[in-house]
Amino acid sequence: MFEPLKPNKNMKNKRMLLLPLLVLPFSSCNKFLDVNKDPFLPQEAQPHLYLPQLIYAMGEGPMFDVRFIGRYVQYWQQTTPNENYDRMGRRPIGGGLVGSQTYRNHYWAIGSNLNQIQRIAKERNLRSYQGICTAIRAYSWQISTDLFGEMPYRQAWDNTLATFEYDSQKFIYQETDKLCDQALRELDDRSGIPDPNLPRFESIYGGDIDKWKRFVFAIKARLANHISNKRAYNPQRVIELVDQSFRGNNDDALLRFTTTPGVRSDLYSFMGPSRANFNANRQGRMIVNLLNGTHFNNVTDPRLLGMFVPNATTNVVHGLVPTQGIPAGQTANFPTIYGKYIHQDGAPYPLVTYSELQFIKAEAAFRLGNRDMAYAAFVNGIRAHMERVGIAPAAINSYLQTAIPQSGADLELRHIMSQKYIALYGQIEIWADLRRYNYDGNIFMGFQIPTNLAVENNGKPVQRMLPPSFSEEDWNSANFRANGGYDIDYHTKPMWFATNED
Repeated sequence: MFEPLKPNKNMKNKRMLLLPLLVLPFSSCNKFLDVNKDPFLPQEAQPHLYLPQLIYAMGEGPMFDVRFIGRYVQYWQQTTPNENYDRMGRRPIGGGLVGSQTYRNHYWAIGSNLNQIQRIAKERNLRSYQGICTAIRAYSWQISTDLFGEMPYRQAWDNTLATFEYDSQKFIYQETDKLCDQALRELDDRSGIPDPNLPRFESIYGGDIDKWKRFVFAIKARLANHISNKRAYNPQRVIELVDQSFRGNNDDALLRFTTTPGVRSDLYSFMGPSRANFNANRQGRMIVNLLNGTHFNNVTDPRLLGMFVPNATTNVVHGLVPTQGIPAGQTANFPTIYGKYIHQDGAPYPLVTYSELQFIKAEAAFRLGNRDMAYAAFVNGIRAHMERVGIAPAAINSYLQTAIPQSGADLELRHIMSQKYIALYGQIEIWADLRRYNYDGNIFMGFQIPTNLAVENNGKPVQRMLPPSFSEEDWNSANFRANGGYDIDYHTKPMWFATNED
């Protein structure tokens, strides 16, 4: 993707240095300075020029942060023993941006650029941008609050402030759902001037407004499903939202990359070998056991070799046990995770997928007691993900006929959530599910919380990431402290969405 541009230099929680303007007492100097107002050159970027870096930022945060969240959820582990994040530990106070790229991108690379696009588009009556930008803003709020909990919402992007008060996650959820409704209204407004640049520069849906509407319903479905532990949870409403969202894999929201020879490597996927961000990681035992037949009727899932690299001699895929590292003499069993599925330079990175939404529907239907509907969505979710991985139709059909329950009567919640875990490999969204179910190994088959949790956890599993230290600890410390951010076990503070508190 494109290197993020920074047309808006105002950044949340960052004090700007104001340089004094030297005004010379000569009229000729005033004319000389007029060169900064060339009538033949635009003084601000066109809306479409913001889109490449904005869309990249939507995925950059999750890709950066899943390096650590992936260890929490046991998609992969470190090759060395007792690594901090394998033990569900937190980033140290003053640790900079580690595990908080999503937070930074939300307020700056996404939020500030959205503000600019919407202002310029409104002035020029380019209405299509309004709905797309509001949809992206809702998506960004959803993924950000799910990682960090309480955040500044009402005061966000208020450039008159130097510190920012935190709002509750309940409030942010409510406002994000309202943003989704606003986006739908804006997307339905086709009265503006069409921008011929939109399809070329908007790389997710090519400016397709109907697909953006389905994307908004997908975010609403996520929000409604996340509160499954609360009295307000309405599984029928979740199903209705899913049915208005993605219709198939062609609706998937994907971040796309290029591997054109001679092109800069920063246009390659963050997850691939050229960017080298996962050199010290190997697939975890949890995900391998869900694919090698341990939990699904002794049938090897064809995705096992479609997603992971085996031992070159035995063709067996092995998974690391959390905190143990590569055992002595077993290096050949754990080649790098590069070369398959999302771990390729040109592989698209999923933001939201049809497969995920079908599993959301399956869970909601199961909770509603409609086993036939749950089963149909369950099968749709598996098939769609297998197709995304690149599995041949015959292999897909064979797996569906032998590995999984064959009717809704035999379907259990553990089947739905464990298959969803497979389908969301490499994404941060699965962490919301694990926290909703308190890391239950009966629901996510085979999951075990490490016995040697980090000391600062005080015996509790991790629940949230820490925001960037340079903004919250350095500039917003009073509000960060009031929210409990300096507590040694702050990262184990439960999220509102995952509790039964209204």
